[in-house]
This record gives sequence, structure tokens and C-alpha cells, in this order.
Amino acid sequence: MNAADTILNFTPWGERLASSGQPKPGEFAILAAEGFETLINLATTASTGHLPDEPGLCARAGLAFAWLPVDWKAPSLEDYRTFEAWLDANRGRKALVHCAMNWRASMFCALYRVIREGLAPAQAREDVLGVWEPDQVWTEFSRAVLAAHGLGPIEFQPPPGADRPA
Repeated sequence: MNAADTILNFTPWGERLASSGQPKPGEFAILAAEGFETLINLATTASTGHLPDEPGLCARAGLAFAWLPVDWKAPSLEDYRTFEAWLDANRGRKALVHCAMNWRASMFCALYRVIREGLAPAQAREDVLGVWEPDQVWTEFSRAVLAAHGLGPIEFQPPPGADRPA
């Protein structure tokens, strides 16, 4: 069995980066067996499937663990900057970014890949839409993060006040 077969919405983004929904307790060993070395959880304690002992589950599987709880209704530029610093510090290590459903995680990974790896915004849009459809909060978050880096937006939702095409 592999991560893609068992972990909710598991999505590889290259050789050393993947995102997913919340792994179950027995799935941390699968991640370690597949060469993952570190993971960051972007979910909060109120998120579906939260595992209070996730740091211990990671330690027992030989995985480094970081937690960056991102408020679903108010993701911030500071959240992204903290994530970016964590991922930069873990370059060269096989990393999993996860949250409850892979919605936060896929967005953060897409933004990182556009900003730090030069991924085309159109490809990032398709990658995220392959996992979920961001609402206005997350569309605005992506715009703010990209604007802070001098980049144009990824249009998941029309800008506020814009008419949707018929």
C-alpha cells in the first residue's frame, strides 16, 4: 500500500513535495516508508480528524513534525510567510504538507510553487482545482500573497464586484 492509495486527497507536487488531507494514525509509517522526512500540519485543533498525538505519531514513525494552524476563515500573509520559511528550511527533504482535506495544504503548496519555483499561475490554478474549488476567502488570500511578492493573481473566483460570465 502507498500514500496515494490510502491518505485522503494525497497529491504529489514533485519528487520532494506532496500535500494531503489528515493522515490516519497508521499512515505516518507509510509516509516514512516512502521516504518522507518531515511534515507540516496546517489544520487547527477544531479541524475534522484532528489528532492530538500527531507529534508523537510522527516521532514514532521517524518524521519531523511542525504545526502551523491556519484559520480556515482568515488565512493570512503571515501564515504563508511562516510556511514559506519552513519549506525553505526543509528544501532537500521529502516533505508532506497537510490539513484536514488538502484544501489549505494544496493552496499553500501552489502559492509556494508559483513564488519560489516559477510555476505558471495557470498550472497552479489547475493543480488546486484538481483538489478543490477555492471560495472568495481563499481566492483573496491567494491574491494577497501573490501581490506581496509582486505577482499577478490566480483567478479562482472573480474579483469582488465583477460579473460572472453567463
